[in-house]
Amino acid sequence: MPNYKYKAVDNKGALQKGTVFANSDKELEKRLSETGLTLINSRREGMGSKILLSESIKPRILIEFYYRLSQTLELGLPVISALEENEKIIPSKYLRKIVGELKTAIEGGNSIHEGMSRFPKVFQKLDIGIIRMGEQTGTLPVSMKRLAEFLEWKEDIRSTTKRATIYPTFVILSLVGVIAVWVGYVLPRMAGLLNEMGVPLPAVTRAVLSISIFFKDNWLYILACFALFVISFLAFGKTKQGKIYIHQYMLKVPVLGLVATNIAMARLSQNFATMYSAGMSLHNVFEILTDNILGNRYIEGQLKIAYENIMKGQTISDGFEKARGFPPLLLGSIRNGETTGTLDVTFARLGNYYNNEVKRSVQTLINLMEPLSIVFLGGAFGLIALSIMLPLYDVISQFK
Repeated sequence: MPNYKYKAVDNKGALQKGTVFANSDKELEKRLSETGLTLINSRREGMGSKILLSESIKPRILIEFYYRLSQTLELGLPVISALEENEKIIPSKYLRKIVGELKTAIEGGNSIHEGMSRFPKVFQKLDIGIIRMGEQTGTLPVSMKRLAEFLEWKEDIRSTTKRATIYPTFVILSLVGVIAVWVGYVLPRMAGLLNEMGVPLPAVTRAVLSISIFFKDNWLYILACFALFVISFLAFGKTKQGKIYIHQYMLKVPVLGLVATNIAMARLSQNFATMYSAGMSLHNVFEILTDNILGNRYIEGQLKIAYENIMKGQTISDGFEKARGFPPLLLGSIRNGETTGTLDVTFARLGNYYNNEVKRSVQTLINLMEPLSIVFLGGAFGLIALSIMLPLYDVISQFK
């Protein structure tokens, strides 16, 4: 959305200057007139200000914004006053600017979710949908709090997943670095020295040395092939069918597939519980859930099939069951929730369960990686040490 700098006069004839987001000059003039200002002139800047281009909003800042806004609304403050109070303590300049635009939009007669919808890169569809339901049902503070809790949960899941990748990445990089130094530099020099001394190289040393020479002579081609493979894989992963195939295969990988399944089920349950309890229709719930919310395109495709079954007159549990790809625990819990009329509570409990399963499966993955990395490292270093120590032992034996 373009950024406009304007000059206007109020009802008393005083000159006012400011910056407003608007889609066009007509919308700018309309928005200013709604606040009692008469436009004199304006200049379009687009989204090119340094603040908007260089600064992004961290998820934790947005979570705190929702928490504080829900608390100030619970105290009985009007929406404009609540936004003004929060604007003073927001650490992000970008978010402060957006809050200022929200105030302008609300003063012009728009609702909060209508103002937020002008910033789709900041406020997701889920955020806007929950806030819209809160406004329509008169439970905006509760909806804001639930949204903040959900985003905090999602951020915790993301940090847990990141922690699971730190140790394997460190091990792989360390292994590659050490092997590159020993095989690429130390072993060839030592082999040259032993050849000058007339010492025959053992089969292990010759094999490792051959691999080292092959990589040194063809590293450019190997690097090009690897880059081509990565580019082809990424290009395939960007296609619709490619994403579905990769995500479906990921679910079948031992241990890692369990982690991916638990994360997808946790997101499905938490999102469904949050939106359903906020009063959103099933159509809107499934529309948002299938919009790259779960992080797995295959499961999102199965979710679309489940919704199509529901639209044909089947129950929610039958729709999920005929779509396939969902755990029996999820199916049984949904069926029980439909029978008892506590579907939102059921999905909330499922979210807590799969949240704990995510943490447990991630810890299992980390615990599994540790012994595997030790065995792999030990084997690689043992092979390198053997290729170096055997010829040295032959040299020592000749001296004796």
